[in-house]
Amino acid sequence: MSRTKQRTDSLKAKRLTRRKARLAIASLSLDQATRDSEAVCRLILESPDWQVAAQVMLYMPLAGELDVKPLVSNGLKTGKRVALPKYSAENNCYEACVITNLGDVVLGNFNVLEPPVDSLKMDTKQLDLAIVPGVAFDGRGGRLGRGEGFFDRLLIDISAKKCGVCFEQQLCHNVPVERHDVKMDMIATPSGWLNPPPA
Repeated sequence: MSRTKQRTDSLKAKRLTRRKARLAIASLSLDQATRDSEAVCRLILESPDWQVAAQVMLYMPLAGELDVKPLVSNGLKTGKRVALPKYSAENNCYEACVITNLGDVVLGNFNVLEPPVDSLKMDTKQLDLAIVPGVAFDGRGGRLGRGEGFFDRLLIDISAKKCGVCFEQQLCHNVPVERHDVKMDMIATPSGWLNPPPA
């Protein structure tokens, strides 16, 4: 099979998986989504990885994403150095930038809440833990993002543990991944941890 055909088939498989995952998430009631988000946040807060981490990267949730704002608040309250992805138009990529107050976030590109313009860029090599959203995940650590590759390009330079977070409805038997897709070290779900085998 030619490389072009493989790439085309992979993109088709990704589109189909995204569609299925989004339909499944849409069936979640607001109450259930809130309860599931709280369960995942609790799981992470109780984990040794979170408790020992001094520098963490999280995200501000979009519609359909698991709400990790309680983790952002906890990190700031307990003295962790907290970073969120911030889009750099100059470099056409996301960068991890420090926030000191949850109220400081502003609406950035792609309607994503992010650190303000004057926020300090964090060296991603110094991160201890990255909490990562996605559209779909599997038990081997596969993650499917929104399709632009922005998050993967940010994650590729992060040597810290990468923890995917998702609703049960986002779990797939086999997420279609390519060589450039970054694998998760662990995945937190409302019913517990998924610990993928080492790469």
